[in-house]
Amino acid sequence: MGKFVISPHFRLHEWVAEEKGYFREVGLDYEFRGVWEGQELEKAHALANKVGAFQSFEQGREANVSCACHWTVNVAASRGHGKMYADAYSVAPSAIFVPPESKIRNPEDLRGVPISVGYQSGSHYSTIQALEQYMPASDINLSFADGILFSRLAKLVDREVRPLLLPRAARVPEGDGHDLHDGDHAHRAA
Repeated sequence: MGKFVISPHFRLHEWVAEEKGYFREVGLDYEFRGVWEGQELEKAHALANKVGAFQSFEQGREANVSCACHWTVNVAASRGHGKMYADAYSVAPSAIFVPPESKIRNPEDLRGVPISVGYQSGSHYSTIQALEQYMPASDINLSFADGILFSRLAKLVDREVRPLLLPRAARVPEGDGHDLHDGDHAHRAA
């Protein structure tokens, strides 16, 4: 068997295991390989409308351990695109952000407003879950046209995007956005 390829996401436990030497201790011949390694993340994450994490599983990922939101991994595994490991789990604290100069101040202000999320990803489903307590699902207007995580973050910083959901780990630079709603979305390993 060749090297065991781990594609870390925002899962801290893999980085801790690496730093503490746990993989080496059990004799695992491994390497960390990011899905977009060697690419400029903002450009690599600028995917077409309605292309997201699930589509990358359909195409095949070049890793033994990869990650996406729970929904994506579960559906991908049920369709034969890998296996879901329930014990490899993380929760990404997230929030809906708007530029500081936005007139949107409360979650209720998002009624009918396009919100930038990743297609079939944690941001897609956790945004619906977060906003359903403030408005009917029919008033939640998701937009998938701005790509995934780092593409959306760059557009927020450059003031080129509507409200968006990002994990807290994305570290929105101070002064470039304020959050309207805190929430979580679950990630599973595949």
